[in-house]
Amino acid sequence: MANTKQQRKRVKISERERSENLKYKSRIRTMFKSLTVAAADDKERAAQMGIELISVIDKACSRGVIHPNNAARKKSRVTSIVELSEGAGKPKGPATRDAKGQSKADKRGGRAQAKVEKKAVVTARKKAKAETGAKAAKAKPKKAEAEEAAADEAPVEEAASEEVSAVEPTADESVSEAKTEE
Repeated sequence: MANTKQQRKRVKISERERSENLKYKSRIRTMFKSLTVAAADDKERAAQMGIELISVIDKACSRGVIHPNNAARKKSRVTSIVELSEGAGKPKGPATRDAKGQSKADKRGGRAQAKVEKKAVVTARKKAKAETGAKAAKAKPKKAEAEEAAADEAPVEEAASEEVSAVEPTADESVSEAKTEE
């Protein structure tokens, strides 16, 4: 028997959890038996029971009563006993297909193909950029002549602006000149 108060509490809790777990397991086994009987007699009733059983299995899995792989195996067994309609509680495993009809492997292949296409687009853009750079390099001598002509006119304008600033010093310049003289 437990020695401390906390250990006594844990014993009670674990006993209660064990009984709840046994209820889930027992209910699942019982529902499987009734499902097989119903599948032979009434297909609609069996389909409804299959959906309920899958729900119970999912709850037991989420509570940790059964392992997720065990739950998947049991759900697969339910669908093999009763052919359920699409989306009516069928297990969604790696072998199932989504609404568009693609398996996970097909999707992976599609993603790989998309990566290859994206690389092709990027390399095409780089080539186009390099070509425009080459064209710009060829056209550069013409632009350089035009820029030199513009540069010859620019010093005349700069000299004129320097003369204006020499005649009229701004307030900031006069303050800075006074500080340097001190």
